[in-house]
Amino acid sequence: MTDETSLKIVRRSSARSRRLWLTVRLDGSIELTVPHGMRESVVAQFVRAQMTWVKQQLTRVQRYKDDVFLPHGRRDYLARKEEARALVREIITAFAARYTFQIRKIFIKNLRRNWGSCSTLGNLNFNYKIVLLPRRLAEYVVFHELSHLEAFDHSKKFWSLVAREFPDHKILRKELRTFHL
Repeated sequence: MTDETSLKIVRRSSARSRRLWLTVRLDGSIELTVPHGMRESVVAQFVRAQMTWVKQQLTRVQRYKDDVFLPHGRRDYLARKEEARALVREIITAFAARYTFQIRKIFIKNLRRNWGSCSTLGNLNFNYKIVLLPRRLAEYVVFHELSHLEAFDHSKKFWSLVAREFPDHKILRKELRTFHL
């Protein structure tokens, strides 16, 4: 579907949707979700009414134009899960020579928003997409979560521990944000 301003809008019909829905993704694609049985005149009026918002969103996502959008989906997760587990274990082994973190279990998951997490039980969770990061960023993610085993928050103690291993952690955090899960 294309409107009068020549924006390419991909239309998707949905039996589950109860209302019209416009989505502007970080890659600049635009998707229109239309409930089954919706009259075309209502759809066209909705799209026209939303054009100002769509243009604002497209301007906003321009700042992401140089970012990396990582693949997602169950198939990719299953294909990379064990590779991610091996990478995480390798990095943890390297840090184990200098630190005595008490790790209970390591899980590789298809996390939607985080690169990793740490539970109060000492379990570490990592996003399988860690294998797609540059090595230094992967090491930073692993060490960040390991550091939570010593300080279970983002306190001065926590950041001091992170800074011992990664004095450039602020730069690394900023770079990590350019990789979108």
